Amino acid sequence: IVTMSVASTCWPATAAFGRVRHLQRRTLMTSIGLLARVAHQYFVLGETQQAIAERLQINRTKIHRLLAEAKERGIVSIRINAGTSQALEMEEQLRRKYRLDICSITPDDTGSELGLSEVIGIYAAQTVETLLRDDMTVAMAWGRTMRWLASNIEPVALRNVTVVPLLGSLSRRSSIDKYDAAAVFAQRTQAESYYLPGPIICDSRESRETILQQPSAREVIQKALNADLALMSVGGTTSSTLRSVGYMTDEEFDDVLRMKPIGNFLGYFFDRDAELIDHPVNERIVGVYPRDTLNIP
Repeated sequence: IVTMSVASTCWPATAAFGRVRHLQRRTLMTSIGLLARVAHQYFVLGETQQAIAERLQINRTKIHRLLAEAKERGIVSIRINAGTSQALEMEEQLRRKYRLDICSITPDDTGSELGLSEVIGIYAAQTVETLLRDDMTVAMAWGRTMRWLASNIEPVALRNVTVVPLLGSLSRRSSIDKYDAAAVFAQRTQAESYYLPGPIICDSRESRETILQQPSAREVIQKALNADLALMSVGGTTSSTLRSVGYMTDEEFDDVLRMKPIGNFLGYFFDRDAELIDHPVNERIVGVYPRDTLNIP
């Protein structure tokens, strides 16, 4: 069962002073109002994106973008409230076999437009919410799954909580990008957020070492290693965020694939024995080394 709530919008009646301020407020009101309207028609009334586009005389592509923005801005929150008995049985088997404290299995076909990364992120958010408390440090990776996890955390005001990244930035700008989960998580929990100065991947091993020796980078890395909770995901090799954001060329990515990795963890490619492949790209990652996360809860 998937339940979705659409936040209502209430506008102040006081008049704005000055034409510029008035226009800014009116633009903001129109933007949020449109997001709420589109979200209500799609998630609550069950209308198709095409029907909404025709009614509002908006391009269907824009409707899709508005729905995504409504989720990102917290106007829409998605909660999954039930699982099948078969999944629950499998969860218990996995928990016992691998000595896990918590295990959740997500459906691979939800019958919706959500992809697997999105569904995993939504499920994970519900588990993470039960682990959050005051006076803690959360270390967080990046990526689509992590971003959906962060976006679906119920807004809560925690005290003395710090969020630190496990990796360098995926964006070439300091502003929040679509894969930046740590900053979004900090916003949802009103936590203090740290930034690891430097890119996720350097052009050489020497550049990586130079960055990691900087006091600011060492401080963030140490905070991550001492975190009370680490949030990470394992990615595949059919596509690569590193390549899509321009940190790896197609030639480099193809060269990595020739070594037959089966996954990617914290930017590092690994083989079927969970060993890092012997490739230069694994020597250029800026962030916490995978094995160093074993001591983080």
